[in-house]
Amino acid sequence: MAIVTLSALAFSAIIYLYIGFSLGKYNKNLSDLFPVVFGTNARVNTVDEFSNSTVATTVSLATIVLAYFELAGYFGLYLLWTVLTTAIGMLIVSLVSKRIWQKMSAFSHRPSLHEFLGIEYNSPSVALIASVCTSIGFLLIFATELIVGSRFLAKLVPTIPEWITVVFLSSVGFIYTLYGGFRAVIKTDQLQMKFIWALIIGLTAYYIYYVLENGGLAVRLAKVPNGILDFSPRAGLGSFLFGIAVMNIPTHISNMSIWQRIAGAQKPEIMEKGVRNSIWGLVFSWGMLTLLACFAYLIVSPQNSQGLLTDLLITMGDSIFGRIILFIVVLGLYGAMLSTASTNLIVVTHTVSEDIFAKFKTATLSERINSQKEFLSSRLILVSAAVLAIFLVEGLKYVGFSVADLVFAIYGGSLALFPPIIVALYSERSKLKVLSSFATIGVILGFLSGWGTAICGKIIAESNLIFLSPAVSIASSFLILFIGLMLKKEKQHQAG
Repeated sequence: MAIVTLSALAFSAIIYLYIGFSLGKYNKNLSDLFPVVFGTNARVNTVDEFSNSTVATTVSLATIVLAYFELAGYFGLYLLWTVLTTAIGMLIVSLVSKRIWQKMSAFSHRPSLHEFLGIEYNSPSVALIASVCTSIGFLLIFATELIVGSRFLAKLVPTIPEWITVVFLSSVGFIYTLYGGFRAVIKTDQLQMKFIWALIIGLTAYYIYYVLENGGLAVRLAKVPNGILDFSPRAGLGSFLFGIAVMNIPTHISNMSIWQRIAGAQKPEIMEKGVRNSIWGLVFSWGMLTLLACFAYLIVSPQNSQGLLTDLLITMGDSIFGRIILFIVVLGLYGAMLSTASTNLIVVTHTVSEDIFAKFKTATLSERINSQKEFLSSRLILVSAAVLAIFLVEGLKYVGFSVADLVFAIYGGSLALFPPIIVALYSERSKLKVLSSFATIGVILGFLSGWGTAICGKIIAESNLIFLSPAVSIASSFLILFIGLMLKKEKQHQAG
């Protein structure tokens, strides 16, 4: 098993590093690292690049694959709710994507999500606060993915000290992102999604093979614990389903990585078709991963749910056919880890470099864009962000936050951006200036209340509060903005 795993990891690493270095040699300035100017190296050329990179980013090893296998023993087929709500969220992106493109086209360059908010509300404070919220969230997700994913894969090669495997696996994504920038992230994501599809097809084939070789379907179904393959009620289900819906449906609109891909798309058709194809990619990939997690109990009966995927992979190593599938599965698992990690890292670097640090400089983007100093500075930010993220996540894990807790807290906090984004997309810029202070307060309050609810839930050991943190975040932000809209309407009424 260890040899198969190492072979798959080494094979993947060589390919990803080759892509990163081969594309990185064309990067000469800021616009080659991030999609800030139309038509540069930081771009999305085809519908396939857009859709596959978008879906691959969502198929996280730590927060999707491992989470599904760990939660399947309790929530079972209810996990399909995550598939439906995420698809609805991407459908909303599809419905507003033309509007986002139109708004971006009014700029002389390709604005980030945060710059867009700052300009629309005529408020640098909105842009800065939104940037900080995004940076914190994506830093934590990046580090969570690297740490949790690397440690899981390291357990598959116990003959090598864990820290060596973790450092090696983590450094691959970091290096190709550092050298290749946004374009390398897109191309590796595209390949990684193909590996993820291979994982799904391979596991399906292995399940069929194992069932046929070990008594047939009826015999294997009898070994599946009650509650996994049905929709019977269970404690905490309502809060979980509600929290998932509130988190998944609006999250893509306030996701900087989606805005990066729209900014990098070379034609509106690429963006429109890419988003539509992403919906189907999400449904089939997430749906199949959910079913594979639930039906894993046909094959193994772990002592605890956290060992389900590990036990499954160990069982696969017992046969020649299983070892062939294991190689494919490890390719997919590593691809899922790096696709999410590299995307989050490039988002953080872009945000910190252009939406935070650049705002304290007097030079404009056009003046800075060809500066080698700025180019190297952005790469230094990428390195610093990666190191900082690891310390942040290790600190949160030290005080007891699990991966599931972090997911709800991180995404919950970022949902504070959703209300001001929707209002900005469908309002005239001239009418938004009076709402700038409300938008700023809404984002701050939404972010703090989301995290505050999750932390409170952790302190008092109440998981329902953690599940509800996204709802608290978005409700707080919406309430403040709604108050601003009502006050504006009242002023207009009095003036009339």
